[in-house]
Amino acid sequence: MGYIVGQNRGQVTAFPETIDEYISDNNPVRVIDVFIENLDLEKAAFAKTNPFREGRPAYNPKDLLKLYIYGYFNKIRSSRKLMIECRRNVELMWLLKKLAPDFRTISDFRKDNAKALKNVFKAFVKLCLEMNLYSKELIAIDGSKFKAVNAKDKNYTASKLNDRLKWIDENIAEFMKEMDKCDKEDGNSTEYTKEQLENKIQKLNTRKDLYNSYLQEMKENDVTQKSITDPESRLMKNNGKLDVCYNVQTAVDSKSHLIADFAVTNNCNDIGLLVPMAEVAKKAMEVETLEVVADKGYRKQADILESLKNGIIPNVHLLDNKENYSFDIDYKENQITDEIRNSNSSKDIQKCLESGIIPKAYEYYKISVEIIEPGEYIISEEVIEKEPVENNTESIEKVIIEVNENFIRDRQTNVVTCPMGNILKQKAIVKGKVRYANKLACRNCKCKCTIAAFKVVEFPENKDTVKSKFFAGKKTITIEKSEPKISAKKKSSKTICFSTRKVRIIFVPDKKKLRMRRSIVEHPFGTIKRWCDSSYLLLKGNMKTTAELSLSFLAYNMKRAINMIGVNDLISKMQAT
Repeated sequence: MGYIVGQNRGQVTAFPETIDEYISDNNPVRVIDVFIENLDLEKAAFAKTNPFREGRPAYNPKDLLKLYIYGYFNKIRSSRKLMIECRRNVELMWLLKKLAPDFRTISDFRKDNAKALKNVFKAFVKLCLEMNLYSKELIAIDGSKFKAVNAKDKNYTASKLNDRLKWIDENIAEFMKEMDKCDKEDGNSTEYTKEQLENKIQKLNTRKDLYNSYLQEMKENDVTQKSITDPESRLMKNNGKLDVCYNVQTAVDSKSHLIADFAVTNNCNDIGLLVPMAEVAKKAMEVETLEVVADKGYRKQADILESLKNGIIPNVHLLDNKENYSFDIDYKENQITDEIRNSNSSKDIQKCLESGIIPKAYEYYKISVEIIEPGEYIISEEVIEKEPVENNTESIEKVIIEVNENFIRDRQTNVVTCPMGNILKQKAIVKGKVRYANKLACRNCKCKCTIAAFKVVEFPENKDTVKSKFFAGKKTITIEKSEPKISAKKKSSKTICFSTRKVRIIFVPDKKKLRMRRSIVEHPFGTIKRWCDSSYLLLKGNMKTTAELSLSFLAYNMKRAINMIGVNDLISKMQAT
């Protein structure tokens, strides 16, 4: 039996097929087409929306926008690759009606319409809001680093510049010695000639002047870094290593995982970005009060208080030894009516808190307020302090403890007991094997059984014990136990004095929502960086990188919306609005 045979390339068909027949009704490319056709380009602030009366006609901005959205939708971000796809991709032939712009035209469109592309992202967010795709119940905020178009060698810090200046001075001194030696011995015994040495010293002095100008510029602009290729990018810690990056902040809806808004910053960490991101999320969601969740990188007392004053419930991880966030603010005697108390505006919420009254919007959260009268108050009772002893020494004694040579797993509680008696918890399942670890226990262990920072034990499905090579054949082990000598202990208490009336606000973050944070906000970053190959940026500068990421996040939101309600329903709802 023969193979399936394709159509003869030279055969003429009696009834030619249309391009539209190649695109199915539920193809996502139809969503892109309908969305852009309904978009108001002038409102979005696109350049060259009106065609010229003279000269060669320009491409319609809608066609170029469709091309870019399709590209980011399908992992094609390069203008040269998009140009190639226009000539061979059937979906793009349908979308652009067989137009094939040059790569420079494609590239210039993204560069020249940087601000407008962010407005396109916002337009789709507004469209999803009208379709009730955002729950508006909880917004997760987080940041991630995207590599900038700037090599690490083209980024300078003050310490790096000082080290290089020191190296230059040392080399100039060496070359000066060589020149003196060259003069004394008529240039016969040196490695370089006098002219070569003078040339090298001149080059080093030129580089020294350049580095000094960088230091002076950093001092005048009050910055700690200078990037040469992309001046707005900064050296940041990225997945355990240093890269020149941008810190991209996102606000993600908890139910739909749709991105509400984002911001591109060059802050090296997330401190101080909680309130700005929560405010843009409020504006995007068109609400006056909003509950947010963020990791410990956003933990700043002033930001938590500022959030509470502005109608934002900030569920941010507490310090290890804290049970709540506590703030003392000045009391203000405001006349609080039912209308003010029931209001969701930031101004009225602040009035209520300053008067020692919980606004109605905060009744369902763990927030309490109390009025503190002037006077002295104990804020920490019975603090036991160890009195220092002159020439304090430690008493060291050897202790023999019993050990088990096996790591033992309890299937009922799903924990593992190590030979030293510490409890290890499940961390991952890799290739059918369950991994257990406990970093804190290993850090404080008196008898470490591994050279790594902590021990990871793998249990196959059919085993409940794993033998330790370190403890093999041992029933007891001797460890050294040390205790500092203390002459006495005393009890004390710390007090604080208020000269005026204060309002104490106590806020307890929701631990359940804190545990949900990672599964909400890490999903978009993982999808965009890994699946869409967008962990690095192609454009330079904050404005242009914002335009590039607008396309990435718009493509992500479109995919989410299609997965939620389908292509046909999404198209019909877009046409109805």
